[in-house]
Amino acid sequence: MEYVFYQCASLIARALPLKFAYWIGLRVADLYYLFDHEGRNGVISNLRRIHAWRGIQSSDQARKGIARKTYQYFGKYLVDFFRYSLRDSEELKRKVSFQHLVNLERAIARGRGVILATAHFGNWELGAAVLGALGYDIHAVVLPSRRSRVNQLLQRQRERRGIHLIPMGRSVREVLKRLKAGACVALLVDRDFSPKHEAFPLFGKPAPMPSGPARMAMNTGAAVVPAFLIRQVDDTFLAAFHPPIYPDEAGSADEIQRRLVAALEEVIAPRPHQWFIFHDYWAGEQGPHTAEPPGIP
Repeated sequence: MEYVFYQCASLIARALPLKFAYWIGLRVADLYYLFDHEGRNGVISNLRRIHAWRGIQSSDQARKGIARKTYQYFGKYLVDFFRYSLRDSEELKRKVSFQHLVNLERAIARGRGVILATAHFGNWELGAAVLGALGYDIHAVVLPSRRSRVNQLLQRQRERRGIHLIPMGRSVREVLKRLKAGACVALLVDRDFSPKHEAFPLFGKPAPMPSGPARMAMNTGAAVVPAFLIRQVDDTFLAAFHPPIYPDEAGSADEIQRRLVAALEEVIAPRPHQWFIFHDYWAGEQGPHTAEPPGIP
């Protein structure tokens, strides 16, 4: 059924006009919001934490409204995931504005590789495709689906966008190789899929987050550039690049991690409806409610 769902999503996203495809995505998202009790409660719990960190005493109705919006924005994300490929590179360039792209260019110019640190936020998949369309050498670490047919479908879609994929499991050696060659490697820094979790304070409370990106930066000298593709109200996108974090200047993996957390808080806090975490993030659960439907890590 999962494979059939993704096949249908792919057909709708590619065959219909974009506005109509988005409309269908919104209605499917509303159904998920209605029946996904555990995921909905997880999103609401996360919103409560983020609002408290911001000093906001949000009402139950406000949190429910933002939670529904989170599902809806994820419905649009799925449409974009299946719709765009390398052949749409010119259209992607027209839809994306850039903020501080010079931060990425300065980091690349050092010649020691770049770790693009992003999150399950906005449209992280499309962000890699946009940079690839601009001619950057982009590699992305992905978590393969446990279902082979689903995995093949999703990987083909990623490859259609010209992204060089690094499967998680043999990623460390490959990431180090690519960084040594001066490439950009995109890593998600808000979810830890490793057996041993480390806790770092995010929005004022310890949360299970990966420490690998910070450690790899210290070991290789690669710059870390927090980067996010943010959906705008008109369904265009803003690619925002934060100042590079240079390992020799930061001095330690803990300091790199601290700055990554600060970047996450800065981008997520005003737009929590674009952070696609469908479980109680601070409960430390990494179970069935991943940051997306199974297969799109």
